[in-house]
Amino acid sequence: MADHTEDVCNDWHGGQGDKVTFINNTGMSCTIKQEKGTTWPFKDGPPLPTIPVGQTISTHLKQPLKNGNYPYSVDCCKDKVPKVVTVP
Repeated sequence: MADHTEDVCNDWHGGQGDKVTFINNTGMSCTIKQEKGTTWPFKDGPPLPTIPVGQTISTHLKQPLKNGNYPYSVDCCKDKVPKVVTVP
């Protein structure tokens, strides 16, 4: 298992059980929520606790988790499109 540090507004790649630390550099508080009709890929939530400005939050990808793309919603990103974690 690997550790990932990711900007909250970026797509990323991870493996089942991997730890991810999301960094919030958006200038406003962020909440990561389940995208309607999709599989929630994280061990915690949904949603994940709100991430204050300039802070981080850590969680893990579920294990087991099938290979695929897992979209989720981040309410503070300028582009307002779902973010995606790709496994593996």
